[in-house]
Amino acid sequence: MWLQGKSCLKLIHDSWDNKVVGCPMFILQHKLKRLKIELYDWNKNSFGNVDNVVPFKQSLLLGIQQTLETASMCDIDGLLIQEKIAKEEFDQALHCQYLFWKERATMLWFKDRDINTAFFHVVVKRINNSSGIHRLRIGNVVIEDPKLIEEHIFYFYKTL
Repeated sequence: MWLQGKSCLKLIHDSWDNKVVGCPMFILQHKLKRLKIELYDWNKNSFGNVDNVVPFKQSLLLGIQQTLETASMCDIDGLLIQEKIAKEEFDQALHCQYLFWKERATMLWFKDRDINTAFFHVVVKRINNSSGIHRLRIGNVVIEDPKLIEEHIFYFYKTL
């Protein structure tokens, strides 16, 4: 989510370029600590709480759309522009919320996957089953027999 904004990379670059004097481990520790604080503040100012931003942007959009329904003809152009901007901001907030929850789910998956749960085993089986070749098209013929698929692939790479 953070890498979607170009200002994040600039913030990291600027923070990392600040000089620190000391031994290499002290320099690394100090730069990482400073970067953590700056990223925390930047995240709070740039994104805020993504779960609160989405309803706020949605209410703004709905307010503009309700005003648009009752507006006179001379006000419609300005309201249409405001509606377009509000819709883009709402879509961006939804996208940020989606990325946040996607990253959070991935993080939890990596953290909890070694617990050896039944869910983990089902997912691993599904991944393993989907990573094989179960059907192969040769010209207009579709082969589903694993032995024939194996022979064809072996012959193909043997003749390369």
